[in-house]
Amino acid sequence: MMRWFCSLLVLVLSGSGLAAEEGWQEPQDRAFVSRLDGTEQRYVLLRPADYDPARVYDVLIMLHGHGSDRWQFIRQSRAECSESRRFAAQASMICVSPDYRAPTSWMGPAAEADMVQLIDELHRGQRIGRILLLGGSMGGTSALAFAAQHPQLIDGVVSLNGTANMLEYEQFQEAIQASYGGTKDSHREVYRTRSAELFAANLTMPVAATTGGRDTLVPPDSVLRLLQHLQTGGAQVLSLHRPDGGHDTNAQDTREALEFVWKALQQRSAAKAEPAVVRPGQSLRVVCLGDSVTGIYYHTGGRRAWPELLQVGLQRALPGREVAVINAGISGNTVADGLARLQRDVLDHQPQIVTISFGLNDLARSGETQFRDGLLELVRQIRAAGAEPVLCTPNAVIDTAGRPEQKLQQFCQLIRDVATEQQTAFCDVQQAGLKLRERAPQAWRMTMSDAIHPNLDGHRLLAETVCQRLTGVQISLADLRPEPGLPRVQQVLRDGGRLRILAMQPVVEPLQQVLGQLGLSERCDITVWQTMGEQNGRLIARTLPELEAEAQRMVRPLKPDLVLLTYPEQRPELTDEQVIHSVSWIMNWSLDFGRSSWDCAVVHPQLLSREAGSAGSGEWSELLRQLVQAQDLQLLDREPGSTATAEQLLLERLRLLLQP
Repeated sequence: MMRWFCSLLVLVLSGSGLAAEEGWQEPQDRAFVSRLDGTEQRYVLLRPADYDPARVYDVLIMLHGHGSDRWQFIRQSRAECSESRRFAAQASMICVSPDYRAPTSWMGPAAEADMVQLIDELHRGQRIGRILLLGGSMGGTSALAFAAQHPQLIDGVVSLNGTANMLEYEQFQEAIQASYGGTKDSHREVYRTRSAELFAANLTMPVAATTGGRDTLVPPDSVLRLLQHLQTGGAQVLSLHRPDGGHDTNAQDTREALEFVWKALQQRSAAKAEPAVVRPGQSLRVVCLGDSVTGIYYHTGGRRAWPELLQVGLQRALPGREVAVINAGISGNTVADGLARLQRDVLDHQPQIVTISFGLNDLARSGETQFRDGLLELVRQIRAAGAEPVLCTPNAVIDTAGRPEQKLQQFCQLIRDVATEQQTAFCDVQQAGLKLRERAPQAWRMTMSDAIHPNLDGHRLLAETVCQRLTGVQISLADLRPEPGLPRVQQVLRDGGRLRILAMQPVVEPLQQVLGQLGLSERCDITVWQTMGEQNGRLIARTLPELEAEAQRMVRPLKPDLVLLTYPEQRPELTDEQVIHSVSWIMNWSLDFGRSSWDCAVVHPQLLSREAGSAGSGEWSELLRQLVQAQDLQLLDREPGSTATAEQLLLERLRLLLQP
């Protein structure tokens, strides 16, 4: 059958036709900028009709065949496509269908780089569970090749009529050479690394494949050899070979392949599941003992941290149950400090469960023996008080001289050893972070406020991980948005005091206009934070690192009631790491050290733009949104679909924030 390889059809089916199929929202055609070469790349996102951001979703990535594009698996009614969508809908999965350098990709180097980036992108703003990779023909070949090269990114593979050896494959060589950069002789390594048969040891995930004995377009021999090798090694493999079959897969085999991989993954999850710590009862009280990562500090906006999010998670996992979570985290604390205040800060609350989260300060200041002995004593005293201790590893960190990852791993192993020895519950918070970092390094980096402290997005991951360990229920907190309002501003206005406002220079003029409209001009003292500096007799915009240094020097000594920040309209010419670091630290230094005693809000640069609807590149605009919301700060921004001018929106947003 030539349908996988026909010229790209002009598809007239609309998205509404797909949505009419039971179980789907309208498909979203999305774009991202490739980090490899700066080109725009596209994929289609298909969510269940009852999509809920408070849930964790598995993902089915569907790779189209030669000559087609991202819409093939989304719109076509052929058996491979429609049955894949039907299965995903019934399993309540998210479907993703990328171009991966359509129409003649064959998972060349550029397509491979885009796929790695796409998986990273998918982890932003939603909680992703397992990832299944499926494809037909060229897509089936690409699914095997990608999984063999990136086994840490993929949990299961379904290959429909693909090949597992590009060195011996002879069809469509002109298109493959264009994708791979040359011939088998000149670019042998590219062909070799896309030959899954040669990397069979990497395919540790469940694999299912369909093949046809009379398939002349993509002969089945290499895939059959690969599957036989995997089966001999004891891997979870399903081979659906039809001796009289051609180059297509019917609905029955498509579903059987998907069901096999799905059930194998379910079995693996069940085998890893640990019994819940929470016991039956009407009420539940948990105390979270730890250091600055547990406590409420500027890293998360100064209003809440993972224990506060854990309470939300427990209420979702245990509906109808009375839940109270008490935060007993203090910056700089070690296990010894936790022991010294255990009675007052923990046991006096008479909790049923106590989470213990230390290590980041201990590894910098304590020996391993002292750390281990302290954990043992915490466990002993908590149990003696009738509560259940839960030992938690520290969060994953950026490797630094002060807290090297190798030493942190040693302390994490000590925690595991104590948990095993004492037969107490253990929650591997670090492993959850390391898994996200491995699968989505950029998404993970966006969860960090600095080298060791997560921002609120990172605290969501901590809370979700601890909640699942306590209850056995997997929940998502990705839907939690920053808490609305400016409590310090409203308190000053209610008390009749004067507002001390520190505002970056582009925000000052509209701020003064709104204060005048609200009759608050005489009650406000505005300090202008200059964002322009003089160089060689002319004004130039200060760089992000310069603004970061000014924030450190200026804000906390000033102790304002409100800080209004903004950022450049165009992305600065800095590396990704430099941008994330400076954007985060401008916010960090603009907040009080501990619990927030003043307010901080960020004005999106698109509301200060001279050109309506302009906000620099879409990627920069979205990066700012993610970082501000990850810091748990108010963002004055344009709502989707709004047609108001930037000036109108800015004045409206400021008025709503400052209204007495």
